[in-house]
Amino acid sequence: MIRFPDDETRPALTLPSRIGRQIYYSEIIFCDPPCLILQAIPEFAGGGDDLAERGVVWDVFALIESIKQPGAHQVLTADCGYAPDVYIEESILVSHPDSNTVVWDLDIAGLRPALDKTLIGDHEGFVRLVFAREQYEADIRSLVRALQQAGCGSVPVTALDSRTHGLQHLLANYPACDSLPVDELEPNVEGGMALERLLELDADEPWPRTSSK
Repeated sequence: MIRFPDDETRPALTLPSRIGRQIYYSEIIFCDPPCLILQAIPEFAGGGDDLAERGVVWDVFALIESIKQPGAHQVLTADCGYAPDVYIEESILVSHPDSNTVVWDLDIAGLRPALDKTLIGDHEGFVRLVFAREQYEADIRSLVRALQQAGCGSVPVTALDSRTHGLQHLLANYPACDSLPVDELEPNVEGGMALERLLELDADEPWPRTSSK
């Protein structure tokens, strides 16, 4: 059962943070025509620097919900959408202590695969990240816009990362293919159609705060 730490419990580390990202085309799907899978790789204070290799991604819809209301949010998850597949066993506990601040409490044991091992070391308990609310919301809106831009058109093959799974096969067997459409956003959960739902978002619309879940 997920619980917020008691007021008397002190975090192992408290860090100021922002929501960063790497827009990443993780895989080529060899249908007709070949197409791409899109992900947003997390960047945040205390986060690991190899999350793409570990298969850890942002869930942009969970991030938006974390703006609207406090509670337990699975903002860090597996590319398949099932967090335990990358050994993430806990959600992030999000609080809105005042109108200017968002706070994350990250259980070290439950979220260790997403954390920087050199920073976390042998610490136990939880890490607290503190965000300026205005910047937090702006960063998440920027993430939405970046994903929409990355997902709405064809991507030149020359722009793909060398880590994109299937790239060498494409280069060897599809010499005439010079660009690829994006077919899917991961994680693709809650009934699928994640890319379609992303492209329907208005990154400028109000995201009002509501009460806790």
